[in-house]
Amino acid sequence: MRGPRYFDSDLALFKNFTITERARAQFQFQFYNIFNHVNLGNPDGCVDCLSNGVNTGGKITGIAANSQLRSLTYGFKLSF
Repeated sequence: MRGPRYFDSDLALFKNFTITERARAQFQFQFYNIFNHVNLGNPDGCVDCLSNGVNTGGKITGIAANSQLRSLTYGFKLSF
């Protein structure tokens, strides 16, 4: 059996500003899983298994390992 494909898109935006000749500033925005796509885990590979009298073969019961929900981080950096 093959499981559903894994789809994850990240985005980072940076904006640099010059304050003086020696001082600089930077705004940072980083988006992880920007489209908030759910990545499902692999289906149960046991075709003839029963759980509480119900056949569980081929059912997907969770999300993929190391998948995350949408998150946003932002920051400000000052260099001089």
